[in-house]
Amino acid sequence: MFILDESEIYYMSDIRKLLEQDRLEFEADQKIKNLDNIVQALRNGRLSIFAGAGLSASSGYVNWKQLIKPMSDYLGLNINTDLTMIAQYYENECTREGLNRAILNEFSKVPTKNDNMEILASLPIDTYWTTNYDSIIEDTLRRNGKTVDVIYEQIQYKNYTPGRDAVVYKMHGDKNFPDRAVISKTDYELYDVYRSVFSKGLVMELITKTVLFIGFGFADPNLDRFISIVRHTFEKYSPPTHYCFMRSVSYEDYLDEKGNLTRQKRIEFEQDKKLQDLKIRSMKGYGIHTILVHDFTQITAMLNYIRDKYTLNKVFISGALDPNDSHNYGCHFDKPYNINFKNGEWFIMQLSKRIIDDGYDIVNGFGVGIGNYVVSGAYMGGVQRGGSDYVSKHLTIQPLISVEQQDSDKKDEVRRKLIRDCGTVIFLFGKTLYEDNNSKKDELDKDGTYREYEIAVKEVKNVIPVGATGLTSRYIYNEVYSENQNTPFIDRLNAVDENINCMQLIDDIMAMIESEKRKKEENIKQTLMKDAFSNDDMSHDNLPDQINVFVSFHFAGANLQSRLILSVLDDEPGINPVKESGKIEDKRKIKQWIDRKIKSTSVTILILSKGMTKSIWVGREIQKSIEENNKFVLVDISSGQYDKDFLSQYKIGSKSLDEIYPIHSVENCNEKEGFADVGKWVRDAVADI
Repeated sequence: MFILDESEIYYMSDIRKLLEQDRLEFEADQKIKNLDNIVQALRNGRLSIFAGAGLSASSGYVNWKQLIKPMSDYLGLNINTDLTMIAQYYENECTREGLNRAILNEFSKVPTKNDNMEILASLPIDTYWTTNYDSIIEDTLRRNGKTVDVIYEQIQYKNYTPGRDAVVYKMHGDKNFPDRAVISKTDYELYDVYRSVFSKGLVMELITKTVLFIGFGFADPNLDRFISIVRHTFEKYSPPTHYCFMRSVSYEDYLDEKGNLTRQKRIEFEQDKKLQDLKIRSMKGYGIHTILVHDFTQITAMLNYIRDKYTLNKVFISGALDPNDSHNYGCHFDKPYNINFKNGEWFIMQLSKRIIDDGYDIVNGFGVGIGNYVVSGAYMGGVQRGGSDYVSKHLTIQPLISVEQQDSDKKDEVRRKLIRDCGTVIFLFGKTLYEDNNSKKDELDKDGTYREYEIAVKEVKNVIPVGATGLTSRYIYNEVYSENQNTPFIDRLNAVDENINCMQLIDDIMAMIESEKRKKEENIKQTLMKDAFSNDDMSHDNLPDQINVFVSFHFAGANLQSRLILSVLDDEPGINPVKESGKIEDKRKIKQWIDRKIKSTSVTILILSKGMTKSIWVGREIQKSIEENNKFVLVDISSGQYDKDFLSQYKIGSKSLDEIYPIHSVENCNEKEGFADVGKWVRDAVADI
């Protein structure tokens, strides 16, 4: 028989903790890979959105369960039964008009701004499917300047608005026509009689595109229907890959009004959690990969990641040539590369071709004298990658000359929109002659190229001024790199001697684009890890074989001491103290947080201080700890002046806490050293079972 001493047990606990952390990090990496695949589908113009009720929830609308809840209450039914059947019974009892009124009453609310939909509307997504009755999707798209067709009856499939940017398929109808809304059991049964075109259209979408499902709960009957469509469509074939944001089952949703988790609700939570896990594995078999989130704010963080990473592949080319004075443009380049073009013109064409060749997209405001060469170069590159169709998807031209006669604010608005959608801005040539002094400041203020530089800086874009092309771009180079010439190819971007090697210069520009892109990719990944994966899914609250500890204290009398205790426990192997993740104002949410955290712990450290009875939370924390069978560590920082009658109220069986557990008196309670033994006290409490 092998007997492990205490240090070996703690060491094994640390190993398990590290392994669990590795597992969580692996899962986060898998989510990021899924998000990267969504970005790639977006770049290829192959991404569609399928939105459920969760997308509209942040605008103040209810989800399916919340919509049906008043109906179930009226009928006296359990809301956890078939929701479509409850709606059917309600229609039977209150007529279709009563059902319509429920829809109209709910969706007549004025929606609040929807951050997730705003992000989606900023992306080149041309197809949206939804089971929602509200108009959040089409309203947001139109507010973002997009032309939209909305189809909520299959006869509308024949409609087409010239130049439309997106189409919204409302599979279950529209709030303004509740008679035709799909909500009851009968509506679902007759779906393929009156709405078969929607089902067939969705099948084609699932075959030809990557679909991102967003806003669906695991118990949503609509999701089950679409999974069934995928299953039957690809029964004998490998299905294409789709993705689904889904909120994980959280026991917070099963707490009663007092914030307690009853035995029956605990059983329901465990069953639903198991059911969700089974459904996720089943969905993966049909090509739908689930990206679990703990709350919908994490979806916002992930959509931001998708948008930011997508824009990193887009390059805005800023600059200008004077067609009447072309000798100044490219005069330092080493030789005439093409007798049909001036050196500067040829350089712009070759750079644009290279950008497309390397898989980037180009955005341009058709700057004076350079726009046509940007387009020509892009087409030269696009021919090799897929012809004109490829170029049309990867070249965006918004001629600023079309707003030339309008005020500067209008032009800047167009510039800002174009630059905001890009990751990198390159500056070539310009209209302002370069001089070593600042005598050209007034000209620069009116120079469109310089104005675009100022916008790019405000939008925090990767700025690459090619000072070697002279003129305005050299002014910009001096501002950006005057104190940052830290690599050889940056130096070469400003070389102004004769015989500049154009192809080497283009190599250097592309190296900078790639380098800056990698830096930004790492930054947005770290931001995502912080915003989306640093909450409960990356915490240690539920790690096995470690001692999770909750610290209960009166804030006004023991805040410093609680922080000192937490600091000591952070250095204790095998002990994981619970920490507040942020300030919570709502009292109900505080109660839920307390109950949830104590439930995940096995030891409660109770700091005994003067005035502890004034706390509105300490009593609840003690009682909840007793209910969860936590062990106690009693720490006296008051030299025995705490309220002993208050402590004696809380009993385990017939004995009070101070009759069961020793009281550890701390004299030097304002220094970390005073709590040096708190780790041992915790282990002793666990050992005394």
